[in-house]
Amino acid sequence: MSEKILDIKNLKVIFPASSNVIRAVEGIDLTVDKGQCVAIVGESGCGKSVTSMAIMRLLETPPALIQTDALTFDGKELTALSQKEMQNIRGRDISLIFQDALTALNPVMTIGHQLDEVYIRHEKLKKKQAKCKSVESLRLVGVPDPERRYHDYPHQLSGGLRQRVLIAMAFALNPKLMIADEPTTALDVTIQAQVLDLLKIMQKAHKTSLILITHDLSVVSYMADVVYIMYAGKIVEKSPLKPLLRAPLHPYTEGLLASVPGLSGTNGRFIQIPDAVPDPANKPEGCYFHPRCRYCTEQCKTQKPRLTEAGHGRLVRCWYPLGRKEEV
Repeated sequence: MSEKILDIKNLKVIFPASSNVIRAVEGIDLTVDKGQCVAIVGESGCGKSVTSMAIMRLLETPPALIQTDALTFDGKELTALSQKEMQNIRGRDISLIFQDALTALNPVMTIGHQLDEVYIRHEKLKKKQAKCKSVESLRLVGVPDPERRYHDYPHQLSGGLRQRVLIAMAFALNPKLMIADEPTTALDVTIQAQVLDLLKIMQKAHKTSLILITHDLSVVSYMADVVYIMYAGKIVEKSPLKPLLRAPLHPYTEGLLASVPGLSGTNGRFIQIPDAVPDPANKPEGCYFHPRCRYCTEQCKTQKPRLTEAGHGRLVRCWYPLGRKEEV
């Protein structure tokens, strides 16, 4: 039986605004087993990154208002911990790879200095000992000539090398859980493949659980075991990877798959989901996806669907899941 490393129940994140409230995350449940790769997929503005920041407790409160029935990591309730206790967990037990490698690294500090801080802070090593470990970490993630690169500043490295440095930092202390937030953003296709290969190799070697946050289902198809599809702050579908790729249940998942030529049997045709994610401060009535859904009915416009069991470990939030509806 699989053992949970992370268990989230009914997580809500709200940002009060002058004239309304921004409901960034609306009551999501999420589970990650030990050694498992779980993907959270959706367009920008769906609440994926806010979810990751809430898990790490990196959101300022206020302005953020966070509520959850459970946020349990490795048997510990994270909401019950002090900030000092959370600082001891971040980096050692839970690591986060941020979206943009250039802005995630301090531009006025060398790569080596930033890597050293991980070992000095959490393992209480001396500077010389930390440097040895930092150089070895760079070597393990494939940074060429790590002894020289150790002294470089972020602007002296390519995007791919900066991403490798972030991965080296994230895996430095062999964390139990890794959160990778769009780890291939702004990289060209060849470098993306190299970074994903490295991330997968490191995850398997360290037996680390991984939450992969992305909008790209082609990345998910290569990395994930379980997929959560997120839309406008809600989980609209959860499924093991293969059934989801073979037969999506939610129209939004179908649209995401169809936007990747060759992934969904569209014969290479590019299909776009119309319009955009709704304003989080002004979400539509009924199903949040209904203004963009080609299957929309009057019920969809007025009544909010619940997340329901669909068999074989799958969940879907839709009045008429795919396979039981006719195109209109």
